[in-house]
Parts: sequence; structure tokens; C-alpha cells
Amino acid sequence: MTKTEGRRALLLSAALCAGALPFPAAAQGGFPSRPISLVLPAGAGTGVDIVGRIGAQRLSELLGQPVVVENVVGASGVIGVQRAARARPDGHTLLFTFNQTMTMNPHVVANLPYDPLKDFAPVSRFAASPFVWMVNTQVPVATFAEFVAYARAHPGQLAMGVTGFASAAYLGSQLLALQTGAETLAVNYAGNFSTDLLSNVVQVSMSPAAQVPSLVASGKVRPLAQTGARRAASLPDLPTVGETVPGHVIDAWYGVWAPAGTPREVLDVLTSAWQKVAETPEVRSRLAAVSAVPVGSTAQALDELTRSESRLWGDVVKARKIAPVQ
Repeated sequence: MTKTEGRRALLLSAALCAGALPFPAAAQGGFPSRPISLVLPAGAGTGVDIVGRIGAQRLSELLGQPVVVENVVGASGVIGVQRAARARPDGHTLLFTFNQTMTMNPHVVANLPYDPLKDFAPVSRFAASPFVWMVNTQVPVATFAEFVAYARAHPGQLAMGVTGFASAAYLGSQLLALQTGAETLAVNYAGNFSTDLLSNVVQVSMSPAAQVPSLVASGKVRPLAQTGARRAASLPDLPTVGETVPGHVIDAWYGVWAPAGTPREVLDVLTSAWQKVAETPEVRSRLAAVSAVPVGSTAQALDELTRSESRLWGDVVKARKIAPVQ
């Protein structure tokens, strides 16, 4: 090999090595130096679990370290969030959760042992998905406008299944009542209540979009509207609630946080990594399969959304005189 050929080979090798490191600045700074723990405050098979695992796999490939998913369940997500809040603030433990734990729990869970704004540093809003209002087909309504009118004319006569009085579905029903006067009767379930919805024990639900296809396929449930700001690509023919009730938007969204005190340079690496994960075609395809869309926001955007949505639910709780639950 000539001297010139050797120089070219060396440059090519350096270029290939640089391309193999998605975050060379992070590697030089020593982060990540060991496996990353991704705490999910929800059980296996939930939306948080499904979406979190989709992101974790690609994050591991980008950062060159294993990403270990930890399902820490209990108390409306409180136990898992608290576990992440108490972790060492070095970026090797992250919280992957949905908005209920960060924007709703502070207003409806008594003696909450964490403060989303003080105990965490935002990283990125990863993905979002709408809820879908559905009724048993025995309810004599075909549109969301008809549902609102029926609920106003028959206050408290339509039973609505909810999984806790701190849930998005329950608070969503309270927001709708404030905006329209449509009153439903909340029936609390510890787990899935789909069987009771199909058998008309409860007549109404506001369920994650991923649950809709199987329920509608039964022929016993009718979807009325989706809660996102615009029609989801997976549900193009289903109108939004906002088309009937202007300003009504509720997303189930998923975000990433690090413990407060995590160094800024580490947070920057993590934000960039999660944004790249959200841009990956495979990730986008897998999210679409569960009726979710990638977001990949900045840390600032996540912080602003958390604060504004928290104010919304605080106002709803106050206006509806909802007492915190233990």
C-alpha cells in the first residue's frame, strides 16, 4: 500500500467510525456509560408499556447501551413516578409515562409524593394518541351531537365506565359536562370494563383509540367522536369532539423525563436521541399500528404543554368540586 493509499484508508476508517456513533459528543463525555433504566409506571400491555417499548428498542440502538424497561405499577402510576424521581440524576434512569401522571394526578390524588415540575426535568414528548367516545348500540344516538343532547336531557342516566376517578376518561367527562351540560354517571372499575360496555351494563366510554377496532367489530358498540385536535390518520372518517364542541381536545400523550438535577449536556443528548427515535420510519410504522403518532418534541415544548394542561385540569377539578382520592 502506498503512502497516499494508506492515508485514504485511514480517513475512510475514521469516517466510518464517526458514522457509527450517533452521538459522538456524548461518547466523549462518557454518557451513557452503562445501561439505561426506563421506568414505566404502568403494567404490561397498557398503552404506556406498548409505546414505551417501541421507543426503548430504538433508543438502545442509537445510544449503544441496553435500555432496560421497568414496569413499576400501583396507585395510579404514583409508585413508578416516585421511583424515577428518587433515582440518581445522571441520565441513566428515565421516566416514560403518560400525561395522567404529570398533569392530572397533581389535582386529583391526595398527598401526591412528587411534583412533576420540581422533581423532573423534561426530555421530549414522544407520541400522542386520541381517545374515542363510544356508546353501546342500544343508546339511541348516532352522532356526538345527539349524544350530548341525550345526556343533557337525561342527566346521570347514562353510565360511563372509567378506570379511576383520576383517569383521563373521568376528567374528560367532567370537562364535557362543564362545556355542554352533558352529565353522565361514572362507574369506577379496577381494570378493563369492555365486557360490561358490550353487554350494556355501562353505556358509555372514552377509550384509547387502540381499543376501538376490536370493540366496534363486535357490532355492539358505536364510535361517536375522537378527542384529538384533528382527525387521526387511523380514524379518518370519525369526527373530532371539537367539531361539535369547539375547543374540546384531550390527547393521551407519552413523554420522557429525567430526575431533576440531571446535567444539561446529558439532557440535550437524551432529547436529541428521543427526537431521532420518533423520526425513525420503523418506529412511526409501529406507532401507527397502535393508533399513535410520533411527536419528538423539544424539552421546552414538553415543559410548556405539561404546565398548560395541568392548569386546565386544575380548573376543571375546581369548577366541578372534585375531591382528591387517596
